[in-house]
Amino acid sequence: MGSSPTPSAMKKEKTENLITRPPVVVVLGHVDHGKTSLLDYVKRTKIAEKESGGITQHIGAYEIIFKGSKITFIDTPGHEAFSKIRSQGAKIADIAILVVAADEGVKPQTIESLLCIKEADIPFVVAITKMDKEMANSEKVKQELLKNGVLLEKMGGDVPFQEVSAKTGSGIDDLLEMVLLVAEMEELKADPEAIASGAVIESYIDRQRGNTVTLIITNGTLHHNDEIRTISTKGKIKIMEDFLGKSIKKASFSSPVQIIGFERLPLVGEKFVAGTKGTNFDDILKEELSGDKERVKVNVLGDKDAELVIPLVIKSDVLNSKEALEKIIDQVGKRNHWLFRVLRNRIGDISDDDLKIADNEGTLIVGFRVQKRPEIINTLLSKKRLIIINEDVIYELEDKIEEIVKKEFVIVLSTKQLGKLEVLAVFNPVKKKQLIGGRVLEGKILNKAHFSLWRDDKTIASGKIINLQRGRNDVNEVETNEKCGLLVECSQKIEKDDLLDCFQKI
Repeated sequence: MGSSPTPSAMKKEKTENLITRPPVVVVLGHVDHGKTSLLDYVKRTKIAEKESGGITQHIGAYEIIFKGSKITFIDTPGHEAFSKIRSQGAKIADIAILVVAADEGVKPQTIESLLCIKEADIPFVVAITKMDKEMANSEKVKQELLKNGVLLEKMGGDVPFQEVSAKTGSGIDDLLEMVLLVAEMEELKADPEAIASGAVIESYIDRQRGNTVTLIITNGTLHHNDEIRTISTKGKIKIMEDFLGKSIKKASFSSPVQIIGFERLPLVGEKFVAGTKGTNFDDILKEELSGDKERVKVNVLGDKDAELVIPLVIKSDVLNSKEALEKIIDQVGKRNHWLFRVLRNRIGDISDDDLKIADNEGTLIVGFRVQKRPEIINTLLSKKRLIIINEDVIYELEDKIEEIVKKEFVIVLSTKQLGKLEVLAVFNPVKKKQLIGGRVLEGKILNKAHFSLWRDDKTIASGKIINLQRGRNDVNEVETNEKCGLLVECSQKIEKDDLLDCFQKI
């Protein structure tokens, strides 16, 4: 690529060597309104089968060739929790396609998508999808869009629209022609000889390959072995692949590429620049990345004036999921007047390191699409009160978090924690009561105390101690490391190796 250009030379290059570049198109709209099905038809590949519940949960980018012209699509998730991702997708794109289902009409995320488009200040076309449905009513959709300030063509406005069906393919070619026409009117230009630049649209840790990042190139040409920088991190491109996973040596605008080589994960939405070894990145970063700031680290989520404070560890598979989890947990906290104190918010599987930083009084660990090691968790459960939620579908987490916190943490406001006991032996039941032997792991156990019954890293029942003995003598309390016999009431049959987490109601 030659020697590093000076900033003044870069400015000169911006007016020379400019050629037409393909448009980058973002597809926005309400959940289940047909975004993925539309792209499936266009790309002739299947995505929905690879995602939980058929919902696209990570940003993806894809290239197509239509009538000899290249178009790059950014597919953004439709679930409400991903509003940040959709907003960033719109800012990266040149043109938006707003998808509205003909059988459902304008929905909350349709309006939110319109706001993203307005904030990004990019042109858009409307795709009225699912025209094959029996309840399809495109006129109703047009009127609802009009009420929300979208002036369509033939209705006194200049926003193009097209009725389509991903099932039959009708109208899709016309929609793509509209996209190319809008791109032509926008006069999109770029310089293939310029320093490569663009934006990060996905960032995650691959268990085999390490830091894996998806980029959209908006100017210049990116090469294998280039040095690459963002505001928050840097690296050298060791592996570069196109959107199909094929190894490539170079790529230009408006291509999506996946690279391996960043020292640590860049942030989704960050701009990047890349060049040969010796490139003067300091000046280029000032020129290209002005205004791009690293996000503030999240320390608390929810209601900052809440009385109930819940220690929290968040583990997710990719940065986009991390942002979605933050938003969901923040909403749950504000709605219930809870405050979540974030001990850690990282990408990757739930590890013993995460469990070791947990608060002894109880910590909620929320994982999304990550793995956990049962042997580690079971070992540390005997020392710490850990409540683990690990899901694969994003929209199931909100209710789950609310349910678990009410069950496991709200009770803390009206109780006093005493100690934990490991069940060593289970004897014959005594008139619907259970006789067990155990050893106190920490704290102390009091006669007449209440307890939560723990098995396999979760609470399965609650109960009460009816009688407490040490040796053959009745006692009021048993201290740490002492063995004892207990007569208890519990709705669940207690088993050897269960844990009793004892507390006193106040």
